[in-house]
Amino acid sequence: MTDAEKAAVNEVNNNIAALKTQIENGATKEELTNSINDLAEKMVKAEDVTSLKTALESLKDSFTELKEKGGMDTQKEGVLSKFFVENAERFEEKNKQYDAAFTIKAPALMSTANITPVTTDGFSPLFNNYIDTEVGRTPKPDTFVLDMVDVRVQKGTEKIYYSDRVNEEGDAQFIAEGSLKPLVDAEYVSQSKNIKEVSLRWKFTKRLMNHAPSVEADFKEHAQELIEQKMDDAALIGDETVNSDEFDGIATLAAPFIVPPSLANFYSECNIWDVINAVATYVRLNNFKGNLKCVLNTVWKAKMQGYKTSEGEYIIPPFVTADGKQVGEVSVEFRNKMPESHILLGDMMRYKIVIAEDVEYDEGYENDDFSKNLVSRKLEAFMGSYIKGSDAGSIIYDEIATIKTLIEEPVV
Repeated sequence: MTDAEKAAVNEVNNNIAALKTQIENGATKEELTNSINDLAEKMVKAEDVTSLKTALESLKDSFTELKEKGGMDTQKEGVLSKFFVENAERFEEKNKQYDAAFTIKAPALMSTANITPVTTDGFSPLFNNYIDTEVGRTPKPDTFVLDMVDVRVQKGTEKIYYSDRVNEEGDAQFIAEGSLKPLVDAEYVSQSKNIKEVSLRWKFTKRLMNHAPSVEADFKEHAQELIEQKMDDAALIGDETVNSDEFDGIATLAAPFIVPPSLANFYSECNIWDVINAVATYVRLNNFKGNLKCVLNTVWKAKMQGYKTSEGEYIIPPFVTADGKQVGEVSVEFRNKMPESHILLGDMMRYKIVIAEDVEYDEGYENDDFSKNLVSRKLEAFMGSYIKGSDAGSIIYDEIATIKTLIEEPVV
């Protein structure tokens, strides 16, 4: 027996002796109950079976003696002596082999480790939990083309037709009285563009719909965003000659920059502001009088606000606002979808989009969906685009480096 075990047994024996003294002195029931509880705690810590059995038998004998001498009233006998007598008998009956292993489990400290979750490090409703119900999603770039161009809705449209007046000949003249009036003429050419379809579909179980409605709602929102993103992508750089299922985007139908003779190799130490002004001037020289907008990649906002003098002072020209969103008469937008290498500038309302059908949502069964408890859904939209031939030169799309080469003063 270790020293700790010996000390535990001694404590039990001391408590038994003290309890016997209390009984002999006629202690109250409450006092005896407290002593018994204290004794029980000490007994749990002691593991020497033989010593405990001896102590319990001694206490049993003490109770028997006191009972024979009439030293205990009926109440004490029924509550206290009966407890020790039965405990001693039960101890003797269940531990005939004193050399057998006998363990009294001590109560342990309770902590969060006593709560077993569904899985390791998993969820348990017994814990106080913070649950963020908002679904995280990868951010998508802003759509912008449809917001700045001429969008028209005509439901049921299958094909787009438009006409240009071309080959204009002759002109008005000042003439003498009675002279033959000058003759003018022109031709008219009609063209057509096809309506294109953009769509997607998805399917899910009714169980998902009923048991996780937030997932169903979130995915429907995701599907709607995918349609809008694809429509905007095509409106910017769609190319029907490369992909016949797409309609032509504004960048595809826009014209390249042609340097006005007076601006050729004009700008020294050319920068992005010079590029914007040169392109805007070219559009104005083409006689387009609408509001001019310029679209650049978002990184250009930092570049335009980062020009400095040799002393490190920031430079902002008087014709540029502090945020860089207005350069002369041109309003500038910074968009992630624009290629960093290019500039889009012009009278954007000259680019036309016709919506043949609004984005439509349909739900139904497909093939054996009904027998499999599935639901199919789809979104689709129909649209087309064009720029009239007579509006050529109203919108410019070109590489910034190419424009700089054309307008920058050569280094001598």
